[in-house]
Amino acid sequence: MALRTDNDEKIDKVLSQHPGVYISLRPIAPPAALALAGFSGSTFITAAYLAGWYGNSESPLIFFPFVAFWGGLAQFIAGIMGFQARDVLVTVINTMWGAFWMSIGLLYAFVAAGALPPHAVDEHFPELASWFVVLTAFTWSGALAATARDVILAALLFSLAIGSTIACCLFAYGAGVATGIKAASYFWLLASLLAWWRTTVYLIEEAYGPKSVFAKFFPVFRMPTEKRAPLIVPGLGEPGVKRGMPGVI
Repeated sequence: MALRTDNDEKIDKVLSQHPGVYISLRPIAPPAALALAGFSGSTFITAAYLAGWYGNSESPLIFFPFVAFWGGLAQFIAGIMGFQARDVLVTVINTMWGAFWMSIGLLYAFVAAGALPPHAVDEHFPELASWFVVLTAFTWSGALAATARDVILAALLFSLAIGSTIACCLFAYGAGVATGIKAASYFWLLASLLAWWRTTVYLIEEAYGPKSVFAKFFPVFRMPTEKRAPLIVPGLGEPGVKRGMPGVI
């Protein structure tokens, strides 16, 4: 049974049942806030490099330690906390992308140590391309699910999915690979900026409230489906409660 704050009769009926019904929740900050912040920072640094905005062939050896910890470890931890927050979208998307950035960081650590030869990302690289097949498939799934939440989050994931789809050009040979990766980098840059925007909304809404003057400068355009969702619903076969979904009675 779903509970809404404006349904006093249902709330009183549930709480007055015998034996009494008690719901004990452990409040945590939204894991998506940390997950999107880590994703935004790591993606912007890397995509800007791939777009040719800065750097040289040795730049990844310098920035990937930060990318591995901020975009990798921090995002991975936030994704794991998505389990506790009952946020399936955060759990799947951010755990996956956090693992990706940690893996890339580890890969460049091996290169720096001389255990692996360096490999330009704008050349034929089928092993890395196979990673993007998996990333692309689940990111498209997450983008579809995000259309039930808000426009900013959905646009973020669609941009990320499009860029990752283009990055599968790493299976190819020739000059087209470099062109494809540069095109992908601009979609990733857009995704990183949208992630920054969504993270800022989390910070402002916690500090000033969702109806504050500051919040009006950072709209997310929540979908009608999100607005109609109840606050909480039962775990649907699992213990406890979870985030509300539309259509659950």
